[in-house]
Amino acid sequence: MGSKGVISLLGCGWLGFPLAKSLISNGFSVMATTTTFSKLKIMENAGIDPYLVQFLDDVQVPELKNFFNAEILIITIPPGRRDPNGFDNYRKMVRFVGDQLPDSRVSKLILISSTSVYGDINDIVDEFTEANPDTESGKLMADTETYFGKQNVDMISLRLGGLVGPGRPPGRFFAGRTGVPNGLAPVNLIHLKDVIGIIHSLINLKNISGIFNGCAPFHPTRREFYTLAAKSEGLEIPHFVPEKTVWKIVSSKRLVDELNYHFEFPSPLDWIDTGRKK
Repeated sequence: MGSKGVISLLGCGWLGFPLAKSLISNGFSVMATTTTFSKLKIMENAGIDPYLVQFLDDVQVPELKNFFNAEILIITIPPGRRDPNGFDNYRKMVRFVGDQLPDSRVSKLILISSTSVYGDINDIVDEFTEANPDTESGKLMADTETYFGKQNVDMISLRLGGLVGPGRPPGRFFAGRTGVPNGLAPVNLIHLKDVIGIIHSLINLKNISGIFNGCAPFHPTRREFYTLAAKSEGLEIPHFVPEKTVWKIVSSKRLVDELNYHFEFPSPLDWIDTGRKK
């Protein structure tokens, strides 16, 4: 057992796997779930105690009493928007976790949520702004936050902007396209390294709960960011309409004021200029 205690990760994908390795290197024991059988050995080799779990209508969820024998539970699973049943599967996961919490050792739950809960309200939003989702995924995340907020645990909702980092080259999104709307709208993004850094800060602080936004403090325009991203990846640059129609700027006020967190990549442009070359 790690000297700092046990953490369970529900989801061990693009975010969860590097997070698990980082937690282990910092002295925690980590249990984590995956939906892929072939990944079990990879996780085990990384020092993770792996569990095969799928939240599907026709699949029985295994007995996970030991998995919930942890002080901290972090849910990194996103709603599966590309899967027609993704939202239903996510709701099944939420209900399952809610049923397990009362008889578990979990005292702190960190839910990886999304800034989509704010909707595009043409204004600056922070953790004290009322949720006003305008997409189905945003509404699902807002409902999930409310549900877990009623559980008898210290509940933290980490609302992340768009995720960038290794394996997620953003230049491909608009490469070669013309007439892309909303070119002057600000982007709200965050690098994987900062997400992991923020989670470490949330874990280490006692008696903390509520909503935290995770978004780089500088917000270049869509045109500026995606044009530079396409250039850096050797792709045909996109052409945006110079307009600002629907937008928001996400402020991570609580991270700065209460956690004194310093971003490794305070601007998404920093990552394009330096981070992708590392």
